[in-house]
Amino acid sequence: MSRKSTPFVVRLTRTGVYRIGAMKFGKIKRMHSRVGGLDALLERILAECPGVTRIVPGRIKVRRGKNSIDFKVQYPTPTGLKCQFNGTGTVQEVFIVTNQPEQAALWIEKELR
Repeated sequence: MSRKSTPFVVRLTRTGVYRIGAMKFGKIKRMHSRVGGLDALLERILAECPGVTRIVPGRIKVRRGKNSIDFKVQYPTPTGLKCQFNGTGTVQEVFIVTNQPEQAALWIEKELR
């Protein structure tokens, strides 16, 4: 009987190695934090946008002033698209894994503007 192993994120510390948790859960990576209002938007993109298979939220930057809430495509990557979500006072990178980057970019520009 073979046992399937789940990939774990492992952190090295001075005292040793320990497990943090599973690396993947669902189609949106939940390990990284997300700015307010982004979760609902990512769920909509995953459900409606053509060819999207996975979404990975990236780093968050704090900005001064009040930014308007906006989601835009920055550029295509080898696996899909790099996008940017501007929230109130924060900016977060979002990586969208898709096999149809042109159609996904057009959908995002049309539906999320």
